[in-house]
Amino acid sequence: MPLVAIEGGKLRLAFATLLTVAMPFVFICILLILASGIGSSDDSAYSIYDSVAFSQLKNRPLNFPALAAGERCPISHGSRDMVPRADYIFCAGCYWFGKGPVFFALSWSDQSTDEARFSLNKVPYERRTYRAKTPWVSKPEYYGPILIRGRLLGGDATEKLRFSDGNRLSDAFQLEAPAKERADSSRWSFWPTSMFVPQAGCYGIQIDTSDATDVIIFEATGAR
Repeated sequence: MPLVAIEGGKLRLAFATLLTVAMPFVFICILLILASGIGSSDDSAYSIYDSVAFSQLKNRPLNFPALAAGERCPISHGSRDMVPRADYIFCAGCYWFGKGPVFFALSWSDQSTDEARFSLNKVPYERRTYRAKTPWVSKPEYYGPILIRGRLLGGDATEKLRFSDGNRLSDAFQLEAPAKERADSSRWSFWPTSMFVPQAGCYGIQIDTSDATDVIIFEATGAR
C-alpha cells in the first residue's frame, strides 16, 4: 500500500476521533453562550428559551368552570391590598384580581365593590368588539413567562378574549417578567394593555406562569 494512502487514512481517523471528542464540548459552549442571555436585554439570545417556555405554557389545558345556560356567573373577588399604590402603576388604587404572582385590574369597573364585574355601556366599541383598558402587574421577584388566555363561559366557546399592548393582538397573550420598562429590581412590573370583549357575558381568564396557574371569572354587563 502506498505511503500516501496510509498517511491519509491516519489523518482521516485522527480527524474523526477529534470530532467525536470535541463535539460535546462545542455543544455545551453553545448552550452556555445562549444561557448567558437570560435576564439580559438581548432578546435574540433569549429567544430559544423564550419560545420553549411559552410552548410549554400553551400546552396547559384551560381550567374554566362549566356554566349551564342561565346559571349565575361565579365571579371572582379582588383586593386593594395586593398591589402597591405606586404612581407608575395605572389604576393602582383599584381592586386587583388573581392569586399572584400576576394580577390585573378591571379599570372600567366603578370600583364600588370587590366583585369582578363592569358595564360595557361606556367602553369604546371598535370593530364589533369592546376595547377595555386593562392594566397588568407582576411581583418584583417573579422572573419568567406569562401566558394570558380567556373566553366566554356558558355560551359559544369560540368567543375568545383578545389582548393587546398596542403592538400585538392575541387570544394567547404573552408577557415576559420583569417588564423591560422597570426602573429597578425593587419595583413591580407593569404593562398597560387593552382587553377586547366580544359581548356581554360571563368570562374566564387563565393566567399561566412558570410554576402556577390562576383562573379569574368576571362578568361584563350592559352591552348595547
